[in-house]
Amino acid sequence: MTSATENAGAAVAEDDQDEAPRAGRLTNLVCGAVVTALGAGALYVALDLDLGSLSRPRAGTWPAIVSTVLLVCGALIMVRSAHFADAERITRNGYRVVAAVIGLVAVAQLIPLVGFEIPSFVLLVAWMSLMERERLRLSVPVALVTVATFYLVFIQALAVPLPRLF
Repeated sequence: MTSATENAGAAVAEDDQDEAPRAGRLTNLVCGAVVTALGAGALYVALDLDLGSLSRPRAGTWPAIVSTVLLVCGALIMVRSAHFADAERITRNGYRVVAAVIGLVAVAQLIPLVGFEIPSFVLLVAWMSLMERERLRLSVPVALVTVATFYLVFIQALAVPLPRLF
């Protein structure tokens, strides 16, 4: 007969095996540097958009605030990199995030040239089929419905001036 203590110990051992490997100091430093670089780049772009004033904010106000928060968070991550114990190591799944970001950047570059319909559809199908391994017979209709919904909501209902093919 097993005691409750032994069962609890076995449960803790199983939980330890399921945990993702912990990130080291170098990983935390790199992640902090990437966040800081993103914040610096966004702040550089935001400063070109005219910040306005506190009583009359302009197009660059919110991007400047968000990028400043990114800068501060990135700096804190780098400073505290040796003390973070709950961050996970970057695994192969991290490459999927990088691929998703690259896809978003490509779509953002293509939308002014060919409209939002085709790049959005291709991005959604790629995300579902390549990254999540969904079958095309599911990802194609879901992407079509999603793009059609965005078209109806943003262009037809809200009259948002998005670049479009149709």
